[in-house]
Amino acid sequence: MRSSEEIFGIIKEVARQFNNICAVCINGSRVNKSVKKDKYQDFDIVFIVEDLDKMIIDLKWLDKFGKRIITQYPDLEDLYPSNRKDKFSILMMFDDYNRIDLTLIPKSYLEKYLENDSLTEIIYDKENIIKYNKQPNDEKYWVREPFQKIFDESITEFYMIMANVYKGLKRRELLYSIQQMDLAREMLLLNFSWKYGYEFGYRVNFGKNYKWLPKFLNNEENEKLKQTYSRLDKSEITYVMYKTIEIFDEVTFQVATLLEFKFDKEKYKKVKEYIEYQ
Repeated sequence: MRSSEEIFGIIKEVARQFNNICAVCINGSRVNKSVKKDKYQDFDIVFIVEDLDKMIIDLKWLDKFGKRIITQYPDLEDLYPSNRKDKFSILMMFDDYNRIDLTLIPKSYLEKYLENDSLTEIIYDKENIIKYNKQPNDEKYWVREPFQKIFDESITEFYMIMANVYKGLKRRELLYSIQQMDLAREMLLLNFSWKYGYEFGYRVNFGKNYKWLPKFLNNEENEKLKQTYSRLDKSEITYVMYKTIEIFDEVTFQVATLLEFKFDKEKYKKVKEYIEYQ
């Protein structure tokens, strides 16, 4: 497996070889000092280019990074169509299992790009075009402090989805029910993030898809979170549905108490009757 130094060396060399590439930036976990380094970290690289079309009309230059075992071009796919005109993404994994997620951004969008991602480090600036001296930080990824309306909406969303879970169970459409459970759990995770966001003054990043949230939960909460997952089994999904409601009610009450939000325990009583929650 090539070392990080080797990969960075190749990235800079590719940038030097093409006049169309003005600068190179890196984002993501390799820039975030609070993230433990490991061999699975991607290289989230951005090439600032003069002419985007010129770079993508012939992609043979990608071979300079090494032998690829898989490549994905999200902006060319019909599976998840993209109409983005301000960037072009190339996801690559190599035969030594290093991965580079490369994004090409036109120089005309440079200022917007720098504003949108606080986890940005300039690693090569061929023409000194970047007037950016901020230290990389994950501020853009901190959990946002909730307000009454969005808190209420999270509860409405949760119970509307739970009605779908119940409907799927009654129809024995278990795939539908378990997928809806995943959506409902998002509202639980969101409220957990608000609870622990409060504790840290909303200066905390729980990671993509809340992947770091379990580190903040106490042992009891982690055990409860595990109980919100099930196999594709009707009785298990039913148990998990009711257990998740119990946990959600506990956490939302805690959030409401911490943030002094109005909290009506009876508001969704009829929904609970419909889904036979005791």
